[in-house]
Amino acid sequence: MAMRFTTAAPQYQVLPDYLKETGYKNPVDETKTAFQVAFNTSLNSYAWFASHPVQLDHFNTYMALRRKPDTTWLSVYSVEKEAANWPADKALYVNIGGSIGHQCAQFKEKYPHLQGRVILQDLPHSVANALPTPGVENIAHDMFEPQPIVGAKFYYLRAVLHNQSPPNVRRVLDNIKAVMAPESILLIDELVLPESGVSYIASSIDMTMLSAFASTERTEAQWRKTFEEAGLELTRTYTYYPTGYESVMDVRLPRAKSTNAEI
Repeated sequence: MAMRFTTAAPQYQVLPDYLKETGYKNPVDETKTAFQVAFNTSLNSYAWFASHPVQLDHFNTYMALRRKPDTTWLSVYSVEKEAANWPADKALYVNIGGSIGHQCAQFKEKYPHLQGRVILQDLPHSVANALPTPGVENIAHDMFEPQPIVGAKFYYLRAVLHNQSPPNVRRVLDNIKAVMAPESILLIDELVLPESGVSYIASSIDMTMLSAFASTERTEAQWRKTFEEAGLELTRTYTYYPTGYESVMDVRLPRAKSTNAEI
């Protein structure tokens, strides 16, 4: 509730005038949105949060309460099947942009027996406040920089790409693709909108993405195109909370194309 009043509401209040002044065009620069107008800043929203600890705390609390543990991707995805016989010394699960580690904690709670390293990555101000979850390695990392963990089984991002402008989404995907092994899986946990009849709640989230991040929510077709442009393949979408469109997308390196060329 605090985040909605102190952070979201000011953006909505200036959004009509902002859109009028910009010709009702979608913003493409995350430093020139309604957020900057509302808070009189030239910083993008992430940099602004880093220098405003009270609002950052509200944001982290919101992320922790956003969904209940029984409605996560872990209830629909075959983690154990995919991770069978994974070496203990290799990275099993890398949560990129994982804030203070709620997703890592849930992963370890459900799969304490799985072999492999479980790693939380985020900017220093988030990792410094990470949950003390046994078995989780906390690494300060900027997702726009080269990914240091090579050949992990799962690279997982939840509600990360929808906060980024299209050029930034591509930068993040390129950094992950560069270190993926043939057996690696990129798990993208996001809203996957229907082609029509979107709920008012999802529509309001989409509006927040526009006003604060110069970004957007996407349909499955839009997500597929985004991955294809980065040289990746969406193999399957698992929806675990249908009323909220919350889904995890299984994304991999493209499979080799079979040919029937005559010799």
